[in-house]
Amino acid sequence: MGKPLAGSVGVLGGTFNPVHNGHLRMALEAREALGLERVDLMPALAPPHKARAGLLDFDARLGLLREAVRGVEGLGVSDFEGGMPAPSYSFVTLSRLRGLLPDVNHVFVLGSTDLLTLPEWHRGLELPLLADLAVVDRMGIGQDAVDAFLAAHWRFRDEGPGLRRIDGGRLVALVPMPRLDVSASMVRDKFCAGLEIAGLVPEAVRRTMRARPAAFLDRWKSQP
Repeated sequence: MGKPLAGSVGVLGGTFNPVHNGHLRMALEAREALGLERVDLMPALAPPHKARAGLLDFDARLGLLREAVRGVEGLGVSDFEGGMPAPSYSFVTLSRLRGLLPDVNHVFVLGSTDLLTLPEWHRGLELPLLADLAVVDRMGIGQDAVDAFLAAHWRFRDEGPGLRRIDGGRLVALVPMPRLDVSASMVRDKFCAGLEIAGLVPEAVRRTMRARPAAFLDRWKSQP
């Protein structure tokens, strides 16, 4: 049986301040479960929900992402939002991608807990009308919670295990993932405290951070 979104290109957006192993695992789980051609990790130029204090420059975050995915089959990095107006809204980005690349089916990859916050996003409830969603269940909320959320906002139909189709819209696919309790804030806190971050971030990212710590400490220690 073929994968439900075979040949599509995934987009995993985020602040990536910094990228960590949970981000990479999310992208890989979505790619493998749905048969995506690849997943591009796309850093936000100016995330609307994050304070600028403590945020690495866009180019620094982009550089760490490129190091993180080097040699990992099926993962890429996109600087697309670097040329977009600020703040960075997912709806605007996906709309622009669809206009520029009409022959590419982009799949928006997000965490299951992020799905539940879509009403708080800029035009967030329109995302599943615009693009297929790969909902990676990092926190184990389960299909029942996803279905309850979908039912509160749209009519949908069941298209098989983990697959739901929004009426008049796109596919919402729930992708299971082993739980990895790692976050960017954890990485920042440990690094600023002089603790080891091996196992939390890709080794190439760890080497870069250790090679020039002031570039990261000066920014992260400035956060409130």
